[in-house]
Order: sequence, then structure tokens, then C-alpha cells
Amino acid sequence: MPSEGVLALHDSQHSYANFEAFQPVLAELLQQGALLGDCIQVTQALGILEPFSGEHIPPEALQIQGPNYRESIIGNGLLSRNRAVLKVLEQAYGSLENLAQLDIYLLEAVTGFALWLRRQLGDEQLVCSEFLDDSELNRNDIPHQDLCALTFIDASFDLVLCNELFEHVRDLDQAFREIARVLRPGGRLVATCPMAFGQHDSILKARHNPRSGRTELLRKAEFHGDPIRPEEGSLVYRIPGWELTDQLQQAGFQEVVIHHLASWKHGILGSDLPGVLVIDAQR
Repeated sequence: MPSEGVLALHDSQHSYANFEAFQPVLAELLQQGALLGDCIQVTQALGILEPFSGEHIPPEALQIQGPNYRESIIGNGLLSRNRAVLKVLEQAYGSLENLAQLDIYLLEAVTGFALWLRRQLGDEQLVCSEFLDDSELNRNDIPHQDLCALTFIDASFDLVLCNELFEHVRDLDQAFREIARVLRPGGRLVATCPMAFGQHDSILKARHNPRSGRTELLRKAEFHGDPIRPEEGSLVYRIPGWELTDQLQQAGFQEVVIHHLASWKHGILGSDLPGVLVIDAQR
């Protein structure tokens, strides 16, 4: 029988508007992080229930490559953080049928998440792209978009989905302004990124010098895996802190919260924290 602490992580969600609201619960969440191994045992015994589709994924169909479970519980091509995004979308829109009525922009095209959305929604309402500058692959079949200079007209989309990209963007404030510009009034940004969740300020690692056009390293260069750049990966410019909620509001978003979701039932588990942080911003 799972412990009381593990049962509390059956399907947990809390939302925070800023670091001041999150800070008082941080110590408790870090303590809950010690229960991740026990949660994984339950997941390995029962499997998971995929958000939105309601499909049961049995234990033998899961790949669990810990200990960073945010990235390593794989089922149907989706990671833990992908399912956290789906859970937020399910709560916002109710059903896949409702989601399919929206004009959606997804800033990825070759990931398991992109393939899952295409299977569920089709291509008519879903626009996918990649940032192809310095790509190591010849992918002329994929549209190129720069998040700091999107080519779409104003108010093109109802929903923008952005996974694990904000840490790689040269000018994050400009990127947020561009996302706000292409969203319709009442539109929504739902996103994930690695976060310096224990502080307000971001951890800056590199910066782009617009005069020279060069990148200046502020710390040892850090690269994350990138399917478009499988050899080198993508340079990390920052690990965003909670200041991104202020940045989003300054860019034109009216309501900004960050959800913390933890659920062994849905295969949404984390690493240091028990679950996954999901950014949810509305125009």
C-alpha cells in the first residue's frame, strides 16, 4: 500500500502567480521530491493514464530512464513534461474536439509531442515550425521560424505551445512580445522550460551582442539536446527564474500563472520537485 505522502501525489496541482506565492511551499515540495522513487514504483506497477486521450499505457509500454523523471518517463512518444502540458490544456479546453477547433502554433515539428498532436488534431489547425539556423540536418520540409521575429500576421492564433525553448532564446523579452502579438485577444501561451524555481532572477549563461552579432559567454557554455542539432545541441542563454511572470505581463499578457503538477496516475513526475512546472499566460 502506498504511503500517505505518495497517495497525495496521485493527482496534485497548485498554481502560483509569482515567486512570493511559491516560496512558502518550496521546502515542502522539496521534501515531497524524496518520494519520487516510491511514485515510480507505483507507475511501474500500474502504468499511467494519458491526459486528454484517456488511454491507459501499461507498464510494459513505458520507458523509464531516471532519475530526472521530468524528461524520462516515455509513453506514446510523450515525456512527463509533455503530459503536464496536456493536463493544463485538458483543464482549459475540456476535450480534444474543442482543442481541434483552435488555431494552434507549436514551436517544434520533429518531436514526439508534435507527432502526438498531429495524430490527434490533424494538420488543418496546427502549425509547426523549427528554428533552422545552423541546423545539422537538411530539413527543407519544415517551416523555419525565429521566435524573436515571427512571420505571422497579428492575432493569427488562439494557442501557442512552446516546450523547452525559452532557455535558448537570445532575447526573451522580444520573444514574449512576438508571442503576444500573434495571439488573439483571450488567446493563451502554454509552455515549459527548465526553471531556477528557487529564485526570482534568471541565471544568465550567455548573451547576444547585437552590435557584433556574436554570442558572449558569461559562464561555461552549456548545451541541451536538440533533434535539429543532434551533435552539438542548442546553447543555453539562461535558466529562467520567476521573473518571467513579470516579463510576460510586460509583454502584454493579462493573466500569468505557473502550475505545479505532480501525478503518478498520469506519469507527471519531476526531479528535485515532485512534478513539473507549466507556464500558463493569457492575452
